[in-house]
Formats: sequence, C-alpha cells, structure tokens
Amino acid sequence: MPIVKTLADRVEKFKAKTPPDQTGARYGAVKDVAVTRYIEGSGVITAVRERVRNILESKGVPAGFHGVYYAFAFKLASKALSHEGPALEAIAEGLKQMFIAKGADPAILDEIANLIIG
Repeated sequence: MPIVKTLADRVEKFKAKTPPDQTGARYGAVKDVAVTRYIEGSGVITAVRERVRNILESKGVPAGFHGVYYAFAFKLASKALSHEGPALEAIAEGLKQMFIAKGADPAILDEIANLIIG
C-alpha cells in the first residue's frame, strides 16, 4: 500500500527541488515567499484529501476506488476557488453526473460536495 504524503512531506520535497545553486540567486532570495505560497496552495488540497479519505473510509469504499472520489473532490475544490452561488451548485451537479457515469456512488458524491461547498 502506498504511503500517503503529508503536507510537511510535500513542503520538504518542494524545498529540496529548488536549491538556490540550481535555480539561481534571484530565486534563492525569494524562496521563503515561494515556500509560503506553496504551503497556502497545497494546504487546501491536503485538507480536502484528508477529509474525503475520512468519508471514504467511514463508508467502507475499497482503496482501489478512492481515486474517482478524490478526482471529483479536487475538481470541485478548484472550481469553488473561483465560483460561488448558483453557478458553483450547477458545476457541482454537472461534475456529480460526470462521476456517476464513471461508477461513483451518488450519495458519497453528495457528501463530498457538501463538505466542499456546504
């Protein structure tokens, strides 16, 4: 079973991939800002993944089927960053139908959507 990386693991990997001697002095001077922005962006996805995992495990979804639900959650979370109200609800419904066609359980998708958009 693969090891799930935490946000701290991802941040350390990001830091290791961007040493100033390879990326240049200019980037080295602003690396702290870049790491902070990386944490802000990754934090949302990490939180969504952890909460969705809790839902899936409580519902007894086999690990082999988690990917479909994570894809739905990540796609909806990205849309929620730039849409709201009726538009976001319509997007959520469209995504739900798309993932039902891929074999996802509508009740679980509803619970995930409620988690993300309330």
